[in-house]
Formats: sequence, C-alpha cells, structure tokens
Amino acid sequence: MENKKTIFHMDFDSYFVSAHRSINPELKGKSVAIGRRLKRSIVSSISYELKRKGAKVGWPKNKILEIDPLTVFIEPNFDLYLSLSNKIFEFISEKYTKNIEVFSIDECWLDVTDIIKNRDPKDLAKSIQSDILNTFDIPATIGISYNKFLAKLSTNLGKPFGILETKEEDIEKRIWPLPIIEFFGIGAPTAERLIRMHIDTIGKLAKCNWENFKIQKIFGVKTKGIILEAQGNGNDQLNYEHNDLKNIGNELTFLTYDIDDRKEILLILRSLCVKVSKRAKNRNTLPEVISCSIRDTNKTWHSKQKTMSVVSNDEDIIFKEASKLFEILWNEEPIRGIGVRLHKLVNEFDYGKQLSIFTTPEDESSQTIKIKNIINDVNYQLRDKKLKLASEYSKEKKKQNIQMRYLQEDITKKNL
Repeated sequence: MENKKTIFHMDFDSYFVSAHRSINPELKGKSVAIGRRLKRSIVSSISYELKRKGAKVGWPKNKILEIDPLTVFIEPNFDLYLSLSNKIFEFISEKYTKNIEVFSIDECWLDVTDIIKNRDPKDLAKSIQSDILNTFDIPATIGISYNKFLAKLSTNLGKPFGILETKEEDIEKRIWPLPIIEFFGIGAPTAERLIRMHIDTIGKLAKCNWENFKIQKIFGVKTKGIILEAQGNGNDQLNYEHNDLKNIGNELTFLTYDIDDRKEILLILRSLCVKVSKRAKNRNTLPEVISCSIRDTNKTWHSKQKTMSVVSNDEDIIFKEASKLFEILWNEEPIRGIGVRLHKLVNEFDYGKQLSIFTTPEDESSQTIKIKNIINDVNYQLRDKKLKLASEYSKEKKKQNIQMRYLQEDITKKNL
C-alpha cells in the first residue's frame, strides 16, 4: 500500500427520504416513500424500513401499500434535495478537504491523502460521518480504498450507515466474488453479454486479457482501464471539473491506439453524451450551449461550440448536436481523444422540463411532463435506465432491428 492514495467515497443513505426526515423528524422510524400523489404513481426513493420488508424503488404506490399499509408518501421536493446537498458538500470542502469530486446529488469522492497522515482512515471517516449526521441530520456511508473504483464498491458493500475499508489484500475475497452487475460502470445490457461469455463475476473479468478481441468488442478503447479496475489498479485521480455547476463534460483519451473510423468514434461520442446527459439530469439542469472537442495525434485539443437548437438534457438531442460539431472539427485523420461538454446550464424546474426529442415545448402535455419527471426520478435512484417512455422503447427496438449498436454505460450508479 506504500505510496498509494487514500480515497473516500461517500453516499447519503436513502437521500431523498433522509432529506425530508431532516426537516420533519416525525418521519424517523416510519416507512416512507417518495412519489407523486397519483394512485398508480411509482416511488423514486424508499426508506430502509421498507427495503427491509422487501420493497423496491420503482414499485407502484399500491404495491408499496401491500407491503406496509402505514407507509407515508411524500411529494418530491427538489429544491430541498439540491440545497441540502450543496450545503453538505460545501461543509466537507471547508472543514476537511477541497479535494472533492461531486459525482451526483448524493455522492462524492474525497482525496484525503494529504490530511490522513498517521491517522487511521476509518477514524477520519467516522468523524466526517458523525459531523454530517449531527450538522445536517443526514446519514451517510463511506467506502475507503486507494482508488475510486474500490472506494465506490466499498460504499455499496457498507450500506447503510457503515464505514468499510478495502485494502489490496482484501480484493480477492471481497471484490472478486461479486456478481458482474455490481461492477461500477457496467450496466445490465453489458453484464448480460459478459455472462453469456461465462464472465459472471468481477474476479473472472479481472483474469481476462484486455487484448482479447471479444472483450474489446464490448468495451472498445475502455477495455484496458476496465480490466485494470477489476484487478484493483483503477484510477485514483479525482475530476474536479464535475464540481463546476456552470458546465458538465466528459472527455476520453484513447490509451491503446488512435482511431480514424467514423462509426467507432461516433459510438464513443454517444457513450459520452449518455454520461453528460445523466449528470445533467442528476443535477436537474438543462444546457443552452454545447461543445465538442477532439484530440489530435500531437495531443492537442481542438474545440467547437454552438447554441443548442433545443434546450434539453435528453441524450439523443445532446448526441445529435455533438455529432454536428464533430463533423465540423474532424478532418478524417486519426484522433487520440474526444469529448463533449454542456455549458450555460439552467435549472430544469425553472425552465419547465418540457422538451423532448419527439415534441416541441408547445406540443408536450403536462401529463407527459409529469410522467417524464417520475421516470427520471426512478432511473436516478436505480442508477440505470430501467424505465422508459413507450416512444423510447419503440425507438430502441427499431435500432435493434437495423442492428445498430447502442452503448449504454452505468457510471453513477450509478452516472450518471
């Protein structure tokens, strides 16, 4: 472990429920679900009292009531969630460390290497955990390791309200037996493909050769990095750009080879657009401006930006706009990297949350808007795009019929 960093990953437990309990203590100890007041509405967050009884996020209201008829249902309050989240992150930054990467409204990484000194990391984590609980009445779980990936998985294993440290010697027994779906950054479709290849645990993925053609066909230029993460050698560099509320972006530098194939580049660009779309939705923001960047073989970045034709955080709209910029930038020579960034962000709720790829703001009904809000709430909690509009499902089926490959990445939980 010598010369390795100390990275914390912190996730607020059942955050939406906890946020309401922080302003209404009478909810503590009760079964609580966050969801709109429609009879058939689905819940976007539930308390651990319900989880212990077998309830799941994404269930309809009536099914929750079958589990516990005394469940208290609360309307979402995004102003509360955003305000409280910002206060907690600022508190951590001022009292403990400014080396913080905000990943979503309820989770972040901290690089505490410079402040840990000879202190037991678990003691520092306990101090942070207690401070947040005492100051904001929000319970949190903290995972500790020497890179971001292992810290994140430690948090998942330590919930609720736990502290778990994963050292190098713990990987084989603690991390490798985990189902492949637990791999941070691998979504359900990718996990299913790996399982068909008999790679059903993180340990089996760790033993794969990153030069294996079948593995590269799944992960593309990210293959080496993903295998390294499975082996315990993941990234320990925090991305502080994620903290900038003025813009949201993702860039990818190709580690193994330069790329000059338009189809492959556009697939990578789409995956980046999915990421920034998820982050924009997590923050409840809409971009008015978008930029696309490419990195040439001399390691120089070139960028173009434009005003969004439609102000939206929809991944398809973002990809459509980014693709236009890419075609302007690219001279069909090999490139070493590509990126997309959203600028001039505005609050989604102030703007109206009314835009979609199929309708104009005037055309979309208030009922459709409400449905989309519920779907976004649940997908955020599930860290995966489990729920879709019928139009989205139809569009994806059409893509399958014409054999278009779709890259779906689960970063947040699950960016994400």
